[in-house]
Amino acid sequence: MNGYAGRWLRVDLGSGKSGVEALDEKRARRYLGGRGMGARILLDEVPVGCDPFSPENRLVFAMGPLAGTFAPGAGRFVVLAKSPATDGFGEAYTGGFVAHELKYAGYDGIVVQGTAAEMVYLAIVNDRVEVRPAARLAGRGTLETEEAIKTELGDRETKIVSIGLAGEKRVRYACVMNDTDRAAGRTGLGAVMGAKNLKAVAIRGTGRATLADPKRFREFALANLAKIRKHPWLGNSPGSAGALGTAGGVEDLSNSGILPTRNWETGAWDYADRISGTAMKNTILIGHRACQACPVGCTRVVRVADGPFGGVRPEYGGPEYETVAAFGSLCENPNLESIALLNQRCNAYGLDTISAGSAIAFAMECVEKGILGEREIGFPLAWGDAPAMVRLLDMIAKREGIGDLLAEGVRRAAAQIGRGASELTVEVKGLEFGMHEARGKKGLALSYATAPRGADHMEGFHDPSLAVPNAWPELGVTEVMDRFTLEGKPRAVRLAEDYTSFINSLPICSFMSLTVGGIRNTEEITGMLAAATGWNDLTFDEEMAMGERAYNLARAFTVRESGGRADDRLPAKLARRLRDGASREQVIADKDFAP
Repeated sequence: MNGYAGRWLRVDLGSGKSGVEALDEKRARRYLGGRGMGARILLDEVPVGCDPFSPENRLVFAMGPLAGTFAPGAGRFVVLAKSPATDGFGEAYTGGFVAHELKYAGYDGIVVQGTAAEMVYLAIVNDRVEVRPAARLAGRGTLETEEAIKTELGDRETKIVSIGLAGEKRVRYACVMNDTDRAAGRTGLGAVMGAKNLKAVAIRGTGRATLADPKRFREFALANLAKIRKHPWLGNSPGSAGALGTAGGVEDLSNSGILPTRNWETGAWDYADRISGTAMKNTILIGHRACQACPVGCTRVVRVADGPFGGVRPEYGGPEYETVAAFGSLCENPNLESIALLNQRCNAYGLDTISAGSAIAFAMECVEKGILGEREIGFPLAWGDAPAMVRLLDMIAKREGIGDLLAEGVRRAAAQIGRGASELTVEVKGLEFGMHEARGKKGLALSYATAPRGADHMEGFHDPSLAVPNAWPELGVTEVMDRFTLEGKPRAVRLAEDYTSFINSLPICSFMSLTVGGIRNTEEITGMLAAATGWNDLTFDEEMAMGERAYNLARAFTVRESGGRADDRLPAKLARRLRDGASREQVIADKDFAP
């Protein structure tokens, strides 16, 4: 098969056996890869009502037909399972170098089932697949784990997916790490990996990707690259993602009143400039790096040598926007060095920075409101107290003291605490909000409420993208839409989600797409996919159908497992008015979605 390796690897950790399953081209064209293929597997193989930590749950690593090529943004893959955070559809995307390496090893994806009796890691070198003992790696951080496995295998080019202590402890928002600083962060899939006693997957491949029409593929890839380099945010401007990272927009968000602050009480913060991409560049930044096949390089590389938050190493990268907001404005912490340390510890432990920051901010507000006190926490916990935040994060990863409760996620923690704590949570379906204020982006609010995996800021679109005329003519969306209104948004949300779902089934970096990145490159993406696979009759409409199909599969899994429309609800906090800033007085509630 052109574009595909044509094989999936299946591993049963209970028996220690593995096998290869052929990928049928008809199935490939129907589900594509990534989300589409993974959602199909979960629906078919995970029993109804399955405990996410049980051997029957599946852990899926899914690539697509552009992995292993030089298509811009093709260094992406997705991890999927039934989520321990939401009890519904679990997926998390990540970049780095693993997707290409797995394709070079001869696979389009991996399905892991069963549970190992003791901790193991999976070693894949082309056709050789081994389940190796890994008890000595228990409790080690991701960098230590990667170094130990590379030394044991004797190949520094090995690419590694792993979990840290949080995954082993089954923290419900533990993430799957790869390449030390890349995170498949959301929905707690590191905890699923930990429940299976799978510490890591090590991959080495020496093959290559095959293309149906290499010349035509190159033409479309270069045309796409040219558009990316001309883009104001993805190109080479002083304010670009390469120059300032994804945190480059922190001050703009605060000025617009949509920077999540003080556990979602307000959207504006006087200290936004202290945690911005510019502040990082001027203080702790020492470089940046890119995922494979990426022309942008938004990954930050920072160092903090000494001081109260010293020991931050460049191997662990640096904080991006979601992390800066979650440990910064959301907790009213203006100390950028502490945010860098918290980011490093999350990467080492394997913790989702969004959910971890949300849990700490929730605890801070519980203390402020008198719901929790020093007796329950174990020490004072005030807004902006960076040393206390570091201490609490360690307790969460280790499931010690109050950290054991917060490791359950804010929905479960609030239910156990009682005394009105649930009024302080900001989540949908058990997944904490990404760091984007839905009261100032009403279309995003609709997406948050209905997305298959919960409050997903990467599912659809962000309303300011439609503040200009003719934003998405390819989707038939040409009218200007105000970010504070819901008028016209349901159709735009549906179309954006279908196209984004197609992008996530390729998968490629969503920044380099129409609905997220704002790049008018749909023809180039269609051209690359057709030239890679030989599907010369491929159309944009078929791609939209692929995306809709993948979205519906994901949605069907969540409805089957954890509930239907009754769970498509927004948190109570969003029905309270924003306190300050350019979006002050804005609210959004479930009743606003009623016809």
